[in-house]
Amino acid sequence: MNEPTDQQKQEFKARLKAAQHKRDESSWDGQLGVERSGAAGRAWRLSVEMVAAFVVCGGFGWAIDTWLDTRPVFILVFAVIGMVVGVYNVYKVAKAMNPDDFEQ
Repeated sequence: MNEPTDQQKQEFKARLKAAQHKRDESSWDGQLGVERSGAAGRAWRLSVEMVAAFVVCGGFGWAIDTWLDTRPVFILVFAVIGMVVGVYNVYKVAKAMNPDDFEQ
C-alpha cells in the first residue's frame, strides 16, 4: 500500500483533534461531569444519584443493625438520611445541568 504523505498525516491529525474537541465539548461539563447530550442520559444520571444515596445509606444502616442486633432502628434512620442526601444530590446535579433555571 502507499504510505501517507506528511500533508495527509497532518490533515488526519487536525480532523482527529477537532473531532475529539467536539466530543469533549458536547458530552461533559467540567465541573461535575454532567451529561449534556440527551434527555435519557440526564434522567439516568438523576435517578442513579437518588438510588445510590438511598442504597448506600440503607446498607450502612443495615450493617450497623446487624452488628449491634438492633433491627430496624438504624436501617430506618439511615434510609431517611439516604433519601435526604439523594434529593440534595439531584438538586446539585440539576442545578449544574441548567444553571439558568436556578436563582442565585
